[in-house]
Amino acid sequence: MDCKSDSKIDFAGIAVAICVAACTAIMLACLAQDDLGLTATQTRKLAVMAALFLALPIVLDFLRTRPGDAR
Repeated sequence: MDCKSDSKIDFAGIAVAICVAACTAIMLACLAQDDLGLTATQTRKLAVMAALFLALPIVLDFLRTRPGDAR
């Protein structure tokens, strides 16, 4: 059995991941606005802050490693 990873891009997997992320975002927006009573502006600001908070470790990892040292 070959343990090397396949270098082909799985477009079906990418499409499914995007659709699942979009559905999750829509459900969370409905929950925030209908059940929690947040306005669209508050929801947008919280979403941007959450995205920045989640992206920060990835950016720091990219800045820590040199281009030739990528795994």
